[in-house]
Amino acid sequence: MKNLSAKYLVGALFAGLCVFAGCGEDAANVFPVAPTNVVSSSSAAQPQSEPAESSSSENVASNPASSSSVVDSGIPASSSDVIGLSSSSAGTALVNGPFTFATTPGTLALIPDEDGFYDMGDVYKAVPKTSKIAFVIRHSKRQKNNLGTESTLTPIGITMAKTLGEKLVGDESFYYASTNFLRTRATCENIAAGRGETAEVVTWDGINGGYFLTVPSDSLDALVSKKGGNPKFIAQYSYGVPFSYAATIGATLSTYFYDLYPRGNQFVNEVIVANMPNWKRVSVLVSHDMLVEPLIVFVSNRTINLKAYESPFHWVNYLSGIAVIVDEAGAVTALPVRGDAVGWMIPSQEVDEGV
Repeated sequence: MKNLSAKYLVGALFAGLCVFAGCGEDAANVFPVAPTNVVSSSSAAQPQSEPAESSSSENVASNPASSSSVVDSGIPASSSDVIGLSSSSAGTALVNGPFTFATTPGTLALIPDEDGFYDMGDVYKAVPKTSKIAFVIRHSKRQKNNLGTESTLTPIGITMAKTLGEKLVGDESFYYASTNFLRTRATCENIAAGRGETAEVVTWDGINGGYFLTVPSDSLDALVSKKGGNPKFIAQYSYGVPFSYAATIGATLSTYFYDLYPRGNQFVNEVIVANMPNWKRVSVLVSHDMLVEPLIVFVSNRTINLKAYESPFHWVNYLSGIAVIVDEAGAVTALPVRGDAVGWMIPSQEVDEGV
């Protein structure tokens, strides 16, 4: 199996003691509010609930998943780690087909893999210290126990996140933010552990998974749960192909999503770039597949295969996402990235850890 290979199984046995199972029910929907001093999207309100992970809906909890969660002020823990990037320069627009930023590495010494992804470790090493980076990625491998926000990482997931952290070792501390799910927070913590640092993880709804939806994810789940599940329809939306069951639900589904390209540009510019002056030089923002799948497809201009609606049913892998890079002149680049060996997965081939 190409993804989630057995190389993690040995390490996972040792990490197993680190996993605990949360208990509780999915909480009610809440309106995602950007933290103080962090710029939010100026468009229509974001959807009210957190997305499904591969098959079922999970709502945003009204409180942080952990009492130790940090309330986001949008200000890095240490101002000495911040590069002098002004908000005005960070918003510099570039005309690049449907994009307002560059989508190739330019002068950076980076080569994509055969699937079109760039390795996160390579990106970190190639980007000069005068530039800032924000990685927006899916969480690591998580439990399949339907505990909603309380579902955390599996032993393999812990090992995967720590292995990614080892590729990002450097002489600086990172800024970490996640949604209010245990698994996204734990991903940040284990990436940090792999780097040799302790993460102060900020909980931020700005990266909640429903950004591309015009409705709460519960509405989408209710409509498609018996027709193949969310991934198939999110992928069809992302690639601009006709929805399955078009005659019965196609017209409704078409109103459930924002236009991909304008919304994707808005996310990069208004949610990420506009907030980067408040973060450290390198940021790790951990979210969910429902956000990351459309982002990768968007940034790659639909050239990467994450088509969960056709065989072999590729879906966004754990720890895959995008890197947003802003140089000292304010020029913005966004690239599809992976934290694991490959950027895609086939959900039916996941290693069953029994949790």
